[in-house]
Amino acid sequence: MKRLGVKWLGLRRERADRAQRSLFGRMLDWMLVPALLLWPLSVALTWLVAQGLANQPFDRELAAAVRLLGRDMAAQAQREIGLTDYAPSTAAAETLRTDDEDSRHFQVRGLRGEVLAGEAGLRTAPEDDRAVPGEVHFRDDVLAGQPVRVAAMAVPGFDQLAGAPPVVQVAETRERRARLAIEITKGVILPQLVMLPLAVLLVWLALTRGIAPLHELQQR
Repeated sequence: MKRLGVKWLGLRRERADRAQRSLFGRMLDWMLVPALLLWPLSVALTWLVAQGLANQPFDRELAAAVRLLGRDMAAQAQREIGLTDYAPSTAAAETLRTDDEDSRHFQVRGLRGEVLAGEAGLRTAPEDDRAVPGEVHFRDDVLAGQPVRVAAMAVPGFDQLAGAPPVVQVAETRERRARLAIEITKGVILPQLVMLPLAVLLVWLALTRGIAPLHELQQR
């Protein structure tokens, strides 16, 4: 009889331990599974934010280049009393030079939308014709099969009654932007990868300590 009682108590303890482990596992799942499922979303959002941050310094460079090109074109048109052709000055051409990673292309369109100089394959956006002269607008586009970032500006100082204001555009390939975005993403994601195992360990320790009183109550 005593042996049966000991066996019965052993079975009860085994069931209590099994219930505790089951409760511990369910709580651990509810805490860790959502975090693991949100991880890809966190990476995607980080990449999108990194692309926006990477665009900012290079967009400022593009804006400066397109403004200089616009002033240069307007000054040349005043000297020649008309706008029939355009060749960048030395200072304007310097802003259009390429480097080892990215290349720049420009385009100048006249009052009737005709291409006066530069890359003929560079498209214009519909909003460029309605833009306020002097304001720089940015967009992403494709030129010769390569993704580019384009800065466009309607040049101020021309009589719009003769037609739409002339438009200058500068396009730049995106290699440096992509590299900077990758570096920003790495800088955010790598610390998270280091902290993730530590977070799992802390959750496990917290659950173990939290369930301990329940285990003692079951034993009693």
